[in-house]
Amino acid sequence: MVNWKNSKIMFWTVWFLAVALLIFILQQIDFILNPVLAILTSLFMPLLIAGFLFYLLNPIVRLLERIRVKRIYGISLVMILLIGVVVLTVLLGIPMLVEQTSLLIAGIPEFINELDFYFHKLAEEPYMAQVDFDTILMNIDVWLRNLGSNLLGGVMTSVGSVIQSLTDFLFMFITIPVILFYMLYDGHKFPKYIENVSPEKYKKYSKELVLKINDTIASYISGKGMASLLVGVILFIMYTLGSIPYAFLLSVFAAITNFIPYVGPFLGAAPAIVVGLIDSPGKALLAAVFVLIVQQLDGNLFTPFLVGKSLSIHPLTVILILLASANIAGLLGMLIGVPVFAIIKTVVVYILKINKEKKITLTE
Repeated sequence: MVNWKNSKIMFWTVWFLAVALLIFILQQIDFILNPVLAILTSLFMPLLIAGFLFYLLNPIVRLLERIRVKRIYGISLVMILLIGVVVLTVLLGIPMLVEQTSLLIAGIPEFINELDFYFHKLAEEPYMAQVDFDTILMNIDVWLRNLGSNLLGGVMTSVGSVIQSLTDFLFMFITIPVILFYMLYDGHKFPKYIENVSPEKYKKYSKELVLKINDTIASYISGKGMASLLVGVILFIMYTLGSIPYAFLLSVFAAITNFIPYVGPFLGAAPAIVVGLIDSPGKALLAAVFVLIVQQLDGNLFTPFLVGKSLSIHPLTVILILLASANIAGLLGMLIGVPVFAIIKTVVVYILKINKEKKITLTE
């Protein structure tokens, strides 16, 4: 007979039911749940950006400490450099991105004419006689124009919303540097703090788990961030030397999508090849060769050296994570989906390891 009082199945079933009941009750109490969700939503993006910058900049602060620069001075220097980069990006980078995006959209008719030329040449082949190229061209034209309008409209709407929501912009502008400063200043104390507030028998495990999670995030974000920066810079130089149009826009897009494992390089390469095709087939081929060279450097040199094998996630698992996260949160979901899964995996693997060690100890 099963002793339900000591049954793990019964224990976890009761807990799951209790959590489900609590969530159901909170959903019925809108005046409590809605303010909580509003607070969490408003804090999510500043914390996410500050956390990303922390793991990106903390290695620089630690490097300055190794050459005997006091932490507070190193943090101040890094913050000044960050503010300078942000100011330059706002003054130079964003106007350039908007300008090149507008020019790219204005070049859509020229691209359609190029496609029309190639499709008509294909239509002269006997085996292509049954293909309705006019309808295909019309559909591509409509799709590209809608895509361009939505993209430019999104950019302009975003700019307009920032202007209209000055309070939210100032909140982000003020809180992110403050949060980042205290993360850089006190972040190394966090594992010790978790150890102090944990129950006595979990102190050792809680500190070890926090350190493992920190190593996983740090190695991925700082390593992948540096690798993506190198990819963007090298592609910008290659696109400029190869006279590929919209070099800055395309290289920035490639650097951002490079954060996405496996799928990212293809997403970053597609616009460059299409834009090159607007100019000539030779430019499209040249863009493809540039992307191939840089991705070989990234896959065989940058990412293995800077990131290592900290994630250890099977490629099929990564693809499934990207599909699910893209469906949930779009591009942002694709960018953070794999690191979030890596954190969950680190926690689960550590707990299973501890339980296994305890069982071995008990049997001995």
